[in-house]
Amino acid sequence: MQGNRFLDMLAGVILGVLFGTFYYIMPAKCLMTGTIPVDGLFLPEGVHSAILMLSFKWGGTIGAVIGFFGGLACPVTLPRGHMSKSISCLSFVVCTIIAFIMHGSQLGHMPGWKIAVTFFYVFVFFVLAIPFGQAFSFIEKIRE
Repeated sequence: MQGNRFLDMLAGVILGVLFGTFYYIMPAKCLMTGTIPVDGLFLPEGVHSAILMLSFKWGGTIGAVIGFFGGLACPVTLPRGHMSKSISCLSFVVCTIIAFIMHGSQLGHMPGWKIAVTFFYVFVFFVLAIPFGQAFSFIEKIRE
């Protein structure tokens, strides 16, 4: 079965940007806000937008590259879901490591319970990387 490589790459880039941003924002938000003293439930103004812009910049860019190559690597003959699962898992590994490299200096100033919560979130998203990839496999419909 002949596939359209442009549509494979487009679906891969869309999936990569989504997963890269999602997997970068999770540890980055925990690490960046771990040292901010919070009164109640709310963070100071501008923190959320700064975290979101960093996530699009780093996680989205890295995810787009992973998705581009993932779209080229997965043949169209594989059942739907294989490409999104592989992009999800690879984006989790790379973007989480990049987030810890970029913002890991905050770990020395965080209380122990916030470090434990950060690593608990990372473990939960590690377990859910394949189900998230399967949940977003409808985007692969673009290639068909």
